[in-house]
Amino acid sequence: MGRCSAILLLLSCAAAAADDRTAGLIQFSGALERLAGTVGPAVVQVQVSAWCSSAPGNAEDGSSLKSCRVVGSGVIVDASGYIITNEHVVHNARRIRVMLTPKPERADEGPSLLGKRQELDPVIVGANREPFGKRQVLDAVVVGANRETDIALLKIEATGLPTIPIQQRGRGPRQGQMVLAVGSPEGLDNTMTIGIISAVGRQPTPDFPMLYIQTDAAINPGNSGGPLLDMEGELIGINTFLMGENGRNQGLGFAVPAAVVRYVYDQLRTRGVVRQSLVGVLVQTVTPGLAAGLELCRGYGVMISDVLPGSPAQTAGLRPRDILTAVDGASISALPYYNALMYLHDPAVPVEVTVLRGKETLHFQVPVVAVDDQYYKDTSIDPHESLVSELGIFGKTLNITLVVGMGLRPTAGVYVVSTAAGDEESGAGLAAGDVIASMNGIPIFSLQDLRGATREMAGRSPVVLQVERRGRFLYIEPDFEDRPSRGTTGRDDAGDSGKGPSRDKH
Repeated sequence: MGRCSAILLLLSCAAAAADDRTAGLIQFSGALERLAGTVGPAVVQVQVSAWCSSAPGNAEDGSSLKSCRVVGSGVIVDASGYIITNEHVVHNARRIRVMLTPKPERADEGPSLLGKRQELDPVIVGANREPFGKRQVLDAVVVGANRETDIALLKIEATGLPTIPIQQRGRGPRQGQMVLAVGSPEGLDNTMTIGIISAVGRQPTPDFPMLYIQTDAAINPGNSGGPLLDMEGELIGINTFLMGENGRNQGLGFAVPAAVVRYVYDQLRTRGVVRQSLVGVLVQTVTPGLAAGLELCRGYGVMISDVLPGSPAQTAGLRPRDILTAVDGASISALPYYNALMYLHDPAVPVEVTVLRGKETLHFQVPVVAVDDQYYKDTSIDPHESLVSELGIFGKTLNITLVVGMGLRPTAGVYVVSTAAGDEESGAGLAAGDVIASMNGIPIFSLQDLRGATREMAGRSPVVLQVERRGRFLYIEPDFEDRPSRGTTGRDDAGDSGKGPSRDKH
């Protein structure tokens, strides 16, 4: 009898322990359900009609453009209609629409099934939600965008919206921390996935100017611009790209950290652009191979690879192969940190730069050129403004942002953003990245100058363009043809759904 009682007691204890473990799982699951209901309505689907690359890679790398549709995600950060997404989702956008997510229906508010609810699978009941045809879809405008951080700010005309605010947090993301990703992978709106932070401060390649949060929470095409959240529903980052074969998830997703998102959001909301301080240098990460080949005194850090002619850096005395050791008194060891310091630097005062030149430590006071980051607007395609159909190109009038950002030699001319659809190279022999400096010796200062000259010269010969390409000047004899203004009808190519700029695959 005593033995039986002992066995029953042990079984009872084991069952109680199992119940405790099960109770913990049930509690965790319930918390996730409540969190999904809270954050889901603040995540939207972003639908874009755009000019997209017709070949793998960015349009700026030489491919042509065609009309397409892109689907991404966004997060409402202000109840008055401000939405954060990725810049690459809305790049070259012709029209942007936002589909709002309806609030989840409470069980006691659902349709009466006259006692049949228990006979139906809960999945079937859950599918009886607001159909797409009844969803609220609103036009959105781009308030501003920053290409380097891949953040864009949209605005829709609405009030009282649910939000996921960008809050100032005491602790940053931590490796091993559980996170949620919410978005529209493959167009499946309001999808939630769970994982952990695999790494913080991740730099995909040594010369990449940004640091990211790496996560194994499933991120797929369409997740771009959606939030990465902690278990309290607070924004940790904005999902932006993944590493995987054919753009499919392999547990290597990356998000822009919330601290960066907050800074860019504040700049875009108040100014429409992100201010940047430039001194006229190009920098890259020092590797052991570079250090050995160039006989540098240090095998790590950030090195000046080029100093632009006439720039403040050249005037101050900085040289290629100088290793940056400090900016404004802060030690420099990684390229993203250098970029962050230059963004935060007050352009009204010179920047203090310390470098290693050989074994000598040198100090410089370098004047700063304050530039509003217009790169988004300067390389975005507007068919009515950018297309030069006679040459088969989309162009932009050269300005200081393009000159400094691209390291170009000319200070005036027309920058070729891309060729028109259907051409790897335009019929005139031009390619993306070219700068048209003159036509038959007559300087070209603007897109209007180029259009006027091409119309005047059409049908004449000879016609010769002076072009800067990859740091060298050359002459091209274009073949003017009667070229239709392709892609200006405003028609969407529905067959290209989901095809976008290179990183829009995420």
